[in-house]
Amino acid sequence: MSTPPQLLNDDGSASMATMFMLSHHAFRRDLASFERALTSADRRPSAALQAEWKSFHEHLHGHHHVEDTAMFPNMRKMHPDLAACIDGLSADHRKLDPLLDRGDAAFAKLPDPSAALAVVRELQTLLAPHLATEEASLIPLIRAAKDFPPPGTEAEADMYAEGFAWSAHGIAPDILEKVFALLPEILTSRLPAARAAYAARCEQVWGTTKAGAARTPIPDP
Repeated sequence: MSTPPQLLNDDGSASMATMFMLSHHAFRRDLASFERALTSADRRPSAALQAEWKSFHEHLHGHHHVEDTAMFPNMRKMHPDLAACIDGLSADHRKLDPLLDRGDAAFAKLPDPSAALAVVRELQTLLAPHLATEEASLIPLIRAAKDFPPPGTEAEADMYAEGFAWSAHGIAPDILEKVFALLPEILTSRLPAARAAYAARCEQVWGTTKAGAARTPIPDP
């Protein structure tokens, strides 16, 4: 297994690469949390798990939609040698939405966990090599990018704040300090409330707010 990349650049700075890998960390973290919840004798409330699955579905769909419509076309143009790699990643993306839709139906069957657990494990199998490939081949290309586009509306700022609260959970505080320093004030002013709300959500869904202090896109045990 290859060594996972550091979230920060070699010079210790944060970048758009860091932000992208925060999402990778969150996908891995949440799938592991779903697996634990669905196999635990101490079952979490079905309604809370269903709501968290809906949020996970939206985050994962949004992430690969941005890649397909913005990142991948630009990278293909700038780095034609990566065409085969990008084709493979795009093929994975075409498998994701049907799998997420299956997850919607599976989580609707809770408290019976069998169908939901099967989808979670299938997603883990698909995403493990997919995320690792992105981190090895594509993430280095955005290490220099440090300009986060400001939200266009108050609603968009709220959405971004919720997204950062989700992706920041379980990341080392000094890394988050550098990430948040790159964000506009309209967004950072919303982060304390958004992060507090997300912590409360974790307590309700998973029964704990503990998530480690990762320095790579691999969650702490």
